[in-house]
Amino acid sequence: MTNRNPRFVTALFGALSLVACDGQQYVSPDTVQLVITKDSSSLRLVDRCNYMPVLLGSMVKARYAIEDDLKATLTITHDAVTVDFDGAADTFKVSAGELADGTQTAPDPPAGYTVELIPGCTPDDP
Repeated sequence: MTNRNPRFVTALFGALSLVACDGQQYVSPDTVQLVITKDSSSLRLVDRCNYMPVLLGSMVKARYAIEDDLKATLTITHDAVTVDFDGAADTFKVSAGELADGTQTAPDPPAGYTVELIPGCTPDDP
């Protein structure tokens, strides 16, 4: 006959759960901060932090008004981050691997601006 003592079974499951899970495990997705600064005043016109999608095929897209008619479109996928300026400058694209190496600065931003992508920021609550 098998042992069906409820306290034994509860203790056994409790012990197994301690062995199987050593604390809560969270996956913290990577983040990237878009900073667009006006060179003449050092004023940050855009300073936004976004999550990078974890799932393949997922995308985060945001559009930011910089000044007057100049707007930036930020597109983030699992593999890359792209910033487009509606034809005012070359598209700035950084792979996830390049971003892991640290801050990336656009080589050809719109005239009078500095554009940076900075990994590891804390997103604001929506």
